Amino acid sequence: MSRRTGAGAPPRSISVVVKIVLTVLYVIPLVWIILEALKSAPEALSAPDAVLFSPTLATLRSVIGEAGASVLLSLKVTVAASGAVILFGLPASYALARRTTPWWSRVVSVILILLLFLQMVPQPMTVIPLYGMLAQWHLLGSLTGLIIADTALVLPFSVLLLRPFVLAIPETLYESAALDGAGGFQIFLRIVVPLMRNGLATVASIVFILVWGEFIYASNFITEGSTYPVSALLAQQIGTYSTGWNTLMALALLTSIPLLVIFVFAQRRLTAGLTIGAIK
Repeated sequence: MSRRTGAGAPPRSISVVVKIVLTVLYVIPLVWIILEALKSAPEALSAPDAVLFSPTLATLRSVIGEAGASVLLSLKVTVAASGAVILFGLPASYALARRTTPWWSRVVSVILILLLFLQMVPQPMTVIPLYGMLAQWHLLGSLTGLIIADTALVLPFSVLLLRPFVLAIPETLYESAALDGAGGFQIFLRIVVPLMRNGLATVASIVFILVWGEFIYASNFITEGSTYPVSALLAQQIGTYSTGWNTLMALALLTSIPLLVIFVFAQRRLTAGLTIGAIK
């Protein structure tokens, strides 16, 4: 007899077909990027869809030499923004999860609604106000200004994502620590922070991915100099009359390596963290 599936569960054959189709849809663009990155400029221009060609690493070597400064700049911005989000988002999520009095519960409800509203504001609408603010602060065109803008972009989402991890901490731990004489800051530092390792890893990984690929602020707030973040550098490879597809694909392949490393090392914590965020 065949094994019966649960109510509403799709048949195993359909599930396998869907997985194969999704795998093919994701693998084909990746294979095409790798093939284009291994082509010379004449081959990429004359036969962009050719599968048989003479591979060369010249394009990858030139891209590594030219884009090294941009990759380093993007790493600085991404790591700084991730650290700032954790520094400010963790205490904020803790405060929004600990409803100690009825009036504070009402305040928390209002703040959560405002944070959700901020997620619905399109990013392009924030460019002009932020541009004016950074100009007044003399931070326009600097890494500090870009870090502030990126932190402001992802901080509301990060607070909403961290809050369920605080709610998942049993109330008895807070009570036991208070009975032992621990103050509010000690409870936060010695109990909340260690128990939120999965949450911190989840948020830091997601912020890294979002900031690494952020384009609008990177292309508008870095106004001087020859070094741009990798997202803006990718856009500069597309010309008005011609595009070096082999160079563009080689650069795309290079800039995807940090994201792949982050995903490989944080995959298990990301899965656990997003599961908690989904059920709380």
